[in-house]
Amino acid sequence: MRIVPPKLYTRLFEAFCKPTLHQELQGDLEEEFNFNLKELGEKKAKAIYRKEVLKMLRPSVIRKPKIIVNMFRTSLFQIHLKLAFRNLWRNKVFSAINIFGLAAAITVSMFALNIIYAGLSVDTQHPHTERLYRVISKIDRINGVQSLEASTSPLLGDKLREDLPEIEVLTQIRPYYSYNDIINGNSLSLKLLSVDENFFEVFHFKTIAGDPKAALKDRSGYIITDELAKRYFPNENPIGKSFGSGAVISAVIESPKGISHLDFDIVKLRIQKPIYANPKDYDQFESWDFSSQDYVYLRTFATVGQEQLDDKLGMVAKEVNLLMKEKEYTLNYQSQQINEIMFTDEVYNSIGFNAPKEFLYILISLITILLLLASFNYSNLSIARAIQRTKEIGIRKVAGSTKSQIIGQILVETIVFSVAATLVGYLLYMFFMPDFLAVVQTGNLLFNPNTTTSLLLVFLGFSIVVGLIAGLFPALYFARISPLSAFRSNIKSKTMSLINIRKGLVVVQLTTSMFCIMVVTAGSDLYSSILNNNWNFEQEGVVNLEVAIKNRQLLKSRFEQISGVVGVSAVSSLPGVGTMGMTILKRPNSTDSAFVNFSVVDSDFNRVFEPWLFAGKNFERLSSDSTLTEVWVNKKLLSNLNIPLDSALGHTLSIQNNISRYQIIGIMEDYLFDRLDAPQIKPTMVAHEKIDSYRRSLAIKIESQNMAATLNQLEKATKEVDSEEAFTPIFLNDSIKESYEGLNQLINGFKFLSIIIIAISLLGQLGIALYNAETKTKEIGIRKVLGARVKSIILMLLRGTLITLVISALIGAPLSYLFLNETFWSMAVVKTSFHGLVLAQGILLLGSLVVFIVIVQTWRVAQANPSESLRSE
Repeated sequence: MRIVPPKLYTRLFEAFCKPTLHQELQGDLEEEFNFNLKELGEKKAKAIYRKEVLKMLRPSVIRKPKIIVNMFRTSLFQIHLKLAFRNLWRNKVFSAINIFGLAAAITVSMFALNIIYAGLSVDTQHPHTERLYRVISKIDRINGVQSLEASTSPLLGDKLREDLPEIEVLTQIRPYYSYNDIINGNSLSLKLLSVDENFFEVFHFKTIAGDPKAALKDRSGYIITDELAKRYFPNENPIGKSFGSGAVISAVIESPKGISHLDFDIVKLRIQKPIYANPKDYDQFESWDFSSQDYVYLRTFATVGQEQLDDKLGMVAKEVNLLMKEKEYTLNYQSQQINEIMFTDEVYNSIGFNAPKEFLYILISLITILLLLASFNYSNLSIARAIQRTKEIGIRKVAGSTKSQIIGQILVETIVFSVAATLVGYLLYMFFMPDFLAVVQTGNLLFNPNTTTSLLLVFLGFSIVVGLIAGLFPALYFARISPLSAFRSNIKSKTMSLINIRKGLVVVQLTTSMFCIMVVTAGSDLYSSILNNNWNFEQEGVVNLEVAIKNRQLLKSRFEQISGVVGVSAVSSLPGVGTMGMTILKRPNSTDSAFVNFSVVDSDFNRVFEPWLFAGKNFERLSSDSTLTEVWVNKKLLSNLNIPLDSALGHTLSIQNNISRYQIIGIMEDYLFDRLDAPQIKPTMVAHEKIDSYRRSLAIKIESQNMAATLNQLEKATKEVDSEEAFTPIFLNDSIKESYEGLNQLINGFKFLSIIIIAISLLGQLGIALYNAETKTKEIGIRKVLGARVKSIILMLLRGTLITLVISALIGAPLSYLFLNETFWSMAVVKTSFHGLVLAQGILLLGSLVVFIVIVQTWRVAQANPSESLRSE
């Protein structure tokens, strides 16, 4: 049996190759195939043939489709362009509606495109990114729960260096997101990376000043970002400058914002054996059992693939599982390519900038929805003018125009509209850029504020694609019209079907608008309910003050002596704002364990916040048992650890071992330290300990009648203790509000999008109302001659709009209710009421806007003198 080249690829080449070149090139391909068949065998010969065919598909070889040739033939393209501008100018109002509606959608799409473009571009500057990986931990617990964590054990880096010869270079880092220090008299909370000497072998950040590699090797000091240098050392060289802690700046590198998933202000060489406030903590945190603070990145040799690396990591994980003391879960290690970190699957305890893959899909869906809604306006107005346009197309076809030329004409028109809308959208994009950047700076998004050439090309290509999509349906419809049908009466039946299509598109637009306005109303109601919640502690008159560690105890003592100060408490985090971090708690000699949010407070916490307890007692200055730390817990923690509520007081708890460390002396009411924007209450513990390295701030309760005078005395006392200490008090109410800024930004983002979507829909309604008013001028004139009143004429023209609104409400309300139940109404432990009222408000608001637009447009026509409209009849 004769062996022939793959038939699919042979047909593919024949379909795409220019006829003048096909015979000669096909002969060369078959000749090479027969040679390889003899020398290399059938399998390799066919593989080479496929590869050669694909290599042949290049511009000089492939034939151009006739429609593209006809559309872009120079002379014909000029005619299309002239006709496009002529139609645009002839129908100024409809053109303006199309352009501004599309510009609104494109403006938002540009921000979304920028985020996608920036996100896909991060970490591309590092050497050999194709073989650069992060090691992540897969945890399988005995209760069947699985999770992925970006962090690893502090001991993993050294073990991988020893056991994996496939690794070319490895670096291990530890982030500190609340490192407190002083720069030029400013007390700051900075983001610090503690790294090893290989950090700059793995990651590349442009050097601004000094030598960062030498700084790490010489252990000489801190490496800061150019952003930090510009902010606190403007117009001067920061090299050699000192922090309040005594550390010296040795180098300056570019900021990671916008170019890397890492997030830091300072880089320093890590201490091989960290010092803890409690020496026993070293054995706990620097062990195989603890895997929540170190991150391992590595680069393999060129010959090592990811699958091979994962196999070796799996072997290491088996050894680690044997070394761990606890057997409540098993570990497995796997690699994650660095270019997959920004938009990744759900990975806990991640470092720096990242977003779930769902966020990428949301951005793409957002762009799609906005552009479809804006394209509907073009399609709607094109359909509304179908009879006029059909006659024009019919005349052109009689004159000899082909289908491809008609399609080319319509598509060129829509591309002109799209490019014009893109120019307007770009101006709006630049106008809103400062406000958007302010949101991004406080969020966790990557965004490139610099408009690069490549980004402009993305915007331009995007506008052309939008034009093609928007004009596709009208182009295909008009291309199918026969020349004779354009002048026959059956065009009316086609127009009726087009009207039904147009009504369907309007329903989609209004339904989407109603959905958006209901979601925004519900979100705003939720945010208001959170801020006005009864927090189960006193928040009036409490201010929070960040102070340096060295001054904390002295300032606390000094503040307590000031008249007007009720109490001062050193806290690791504030009630109502959230907890300090997470740990694993268990009952001694039991398998019951739970991940717990915890915070640390001192004895004066009760005086400052006056918390409401369900049961138990307040913290006392002297512990009854110095070997145990007194703690408060919430009911959720008791439930997770299977501790009965009525006998919980006096129970002891431990961390990672069976040695008791905490004793329960109180049970908190809900919402003391809980986040209210979480879907459920989380297990929480508040520990009573002395002032140590855990403390980050002082909470001060001030009598309300002496607020201003007391604040002045506090500032004076601060400067007396340390003249360089910054005095920046923040009221607890403001801290709580700031902690929910993410939710507020989410709701504001929905508001902005809803305004854009509703504006697009209203512009579409305006265009349709204008067209209806123009086309029914003579009908209205006849009705007025026969005695019809203006009110009845408006109701006649309004009837179709009201029916469309009712249909949109019947579809949009259930969809909104289902969405809100899965998101806003279920995402928070605080529940809002009157769901039906929220939906009704959205429906009435949008309906009123649409009805107002239609009435305004029809009123003008209804008031006109009928003799003017009937003069030529």
